[in-house]
Amino acid sequence: MDAATARGLIQAHFDASNVGVAGGGPSDDIARASEIYADDAVLEWPQGGERVRGKANINAFRSTYPARQHFEVRRITGCDDLWVNEYTIRYDDRPMMVVGIMEFRDGKVIRERIYFGDPWEPPAWRAQWVERFDPWEADTAVAARAS
Repeated sequence: MDAATARGLIQAHFDASNVGVAGGGPSDDIARASEIYADDAVLEWPQGGERVRGKANINAFRSTYPARQHFEVRRITGCDDLWVNEYTIRYDDRPMMVVGIMEFRDGKVIRERIYFGDPWEPPAWRAQWVERFDPWEADTAVAARAS
């Protein structure tokens, strides 16, 4: 799959994934967000040891999620049939940093693994070697080099 097609499918998925009312409201289109998945897709959260099998179950799970969700895509990178997405999900306005790995077959996601990360306060001992930054802001220098 070419890069433009993959990025377009992934961005459309995240755009449709925004849910304004827990469980989805009249203006939410959860089914459209699930169009990216193959019928036999597998969705996994390794940190919780959870797996959802099949597009129908993914759609059902998303249709009953008990929080509003807003997705902010930070970066989509990959090639061929393997794509990595860095994004923030705001659950009822509480932000979570996320990395998701999507594997495609014939233009559909067959496996997605999603990793969540909570921010932490960095230790003082390494301050002389690190540069502090706001993880919620885009890094325009990196984005410019990636283009």
